[in-house]
Amino acid sequence: MNIILGRTNLNSSNDSLGHMKNFINASIIEKLPEKHFRKITEEVLHNLLNGQCTGIYGIPGYGMDYFAKQIALLLEKKFPQIRTILLNPELDNNKIKVLYKELSLFLKTTKIDEISVSHYLENNKIIVILSEVYHWKHKDLFKFLSAVRELNQQNFTVLTVADYTLYKYTNKYLETANNLFTPLRKIHNFDLSGVKRIIKINNEEYKWNTPLNLARKILFLSGGNPALVYCVCMAMYYEGEKILDHPEKLVKYQPLNFRLSEIAKLITILTVEEQIHLGILNNNGTVFSELLSTYIKEIEFEGMDKLFPDLTKTERKILTIFVQNKGKVIDKDQLSIILGQRADTYSEWAIYKAVARVRDKIENRYVIKTLKGRGWRME
Repeated sequence: MNIILGRTNLNSSNDSLGHMKNFINASIIEKLPEKHFRKITEEVLHNLLNGQCTGIYGIPGYGMDYFAKQIALLLEKKFPQIRTILLNPELDNNKIKVLYKELSLFLKTTKIDEISVSHYLENNKIIVILSEVYHWKHKDLFKFLSAVRELNQQNFTVLTVADYTLYKYTNKYLETANNLFTPLRKIHNFDLSGVKRIIKINNEEYKWNTPLNLARKILFLSGGNPALVYCVCMAMYYEGEKILDHPEKLVKYQPLNFRLSEIAKLITILTVEEQIHLGILNNNGTVFSELLSTYIKEIEFEGMDKLFPDLTKTERKILTIFVQNKGKVIDKDQLSIILGQRADTYSEWAIYKAVARVRDKIENRYVIKTLKGRGWRME
């Protein structure tokens, strides 16, 4: 086997993953109950301990970082004999070098090769946790991990905690390393008991005083997305409880606006079926969060009303989506969500007419091309 673990001399350095301890000791991770993410935590631990890699994914705000760190903490507490490496591929510039250095600590040698790693894995388990993976571009890292795993699949496992790309572009990930990412599991939005749990943890951690009797209202507004719950509670702390009665003001609160924009972008990237699977849309086609629904209704570039005074508010929303996704195909189902249509109010004719009106009014600045059977694209 041609493994990329070439024999290498490594000197001790501050680059090693000793910072994993700092991650794990974060007070808020300590406050999470073991079943904070429900059954999925138990299932992931079971897989990793039994030689099975796992891939976890979800929409923005579901708690990628928290989930990865909690798994690392549970392994540290329950199975201290297992060597755990927590790595954020988006933050560490030289991921493979960092892994080399951590392995050198486990093996107690600065010379690492196939023989030394194989020998170590005969009697020891190593679990690598990749936190906050946003792209399959980390090919060298994935290939490195895959090659090490081939030495001993029972005792070397990998947990990949990723965003929606792990679901939408599964084949892209599998092309780089087909033994790392399956089975795939999705983290769902939280229910009422989960929202209450998040409120309690945030109250304790940040000294907020969010009343638990508002949990149901916060669930309705946030849809149970942990990051949205957090931002709503923060807004209440600074603006007062009455802001919950004004979603149009809430969506303009900066931290919340940013979080909502991350999720809203997916509406123009994902098909309706993909959005339903990920939990952005409910089965009836409605948006999962009242705040996200309000944000979509309000979305438009600042100053667009001055640039295009002839456009209506709805037409400015449509143009904003095309400008944000210049060169990408936008289909009628994606526009129906932006226009606030539901299954019982869906009108293909209304969508075509709306796009046609926008195209006529902006033809001196932009070109929107119709792609038969696919949708439209701004050239």
